[in-house]
Amino acid sequence: MLIKTLSRNPDEYVRETKNCTHKVFRNYDEKVHPFKVEREYTRALNATKLDRVFSKPFVACLDSHSDGVNRIAIHPNELSTVVSGSYDGEIKLWNLQTKNCVKTCSSYNGYVQGLTFSVDGERLYSVFFFLIYCIL
Repeated sequence: MLIKTLSRNPDEYVRETKNCTHKVFRNYDEKVHPFKVEREYTRALNATKLDRVFSKPFVACLDSHSDGVNRIAIHPNELSTVVSGSYDGEIKLWNLQTKNCVKTCSSYNGYVQGLTFSVDGERLYSVFFFLIYCIL
């Protein structure tokens, strides 16, 4: 019967003082790491995928709300029309081509809990504390 054990000498890996750096033990032997090339290829491929995910273009900074935005709705027919609702109860209609606020509907008591357009895009519905309002 063969038993394999691992033993470590604490003198080899314990720091003498807090200012000493930790020793990092690595073995670069090709026989020990037969899939080194494949592993590096996978890491490079994952890094490339993440670069693609985070490289989406920045459209605009629409900073007209006085409080934080918590809801956004996109018009079903016009992609340049966006509505945002904030914690102070304001709802703003934006034109993304001109990056301007087209219309502002203010203040109900409370924050905007939901925003959605109707299927045909003619009406905008907002939810404030389980009450549904038709705005447009």
